[in-house]
Amino acid sequence: MSNRTLTVLDRREFLAQSTLMALGALVASACGDGLSGSPTGPGAVNVTVQIASYTALAAIGGIARLNGTGTPIAVVHSTSTTYRAFSLICPHAGTTVGITGASFRCPNHGATFASTGSWTGGERTSGLFEFTVAHDATAGTLTIVS
Repeated sequence: MSNRTLTVLDRREFLAQSTLMALGALVASACGDGLSGSPTGPGAVNVTVQIASYTALAAIGGIARLNGTGTPIAVVHSTSTTYRAFSLICPHAGTTVGITGASFRCPNHGATFASTGSWTGGERTSGLFEFTVAHDATAGTLTIVS
């Protein structure tokens, strides 16, 4: 014989508890799938890198993710003499955006961005944060600051 107790709820109590559970599920789903961080944007950046350390930057249109930076950063070789750097933190969900060929994609909500950092599709959001880049052709370096 079991010692379990059966609790009977009246209709009003059942509806109140059901409503609270539904609201809890709604709040949890609005917070995403747990992959996202805080969409607060990138932290302060001041880094100098050797271009030759990133083979993807040898060609115009090449994109490389920088190593060893606190904020995830991608550098795009835009023209023969210019480079652009973008935060890989999604402006919508705070998730780290991935490099997909010649563009970017947020794995959390599917937003896509061109190599210029502008939003191109998926869930609507703003473009990627762009850092200031100084190119020293003589030294073969890029200095990236926020």
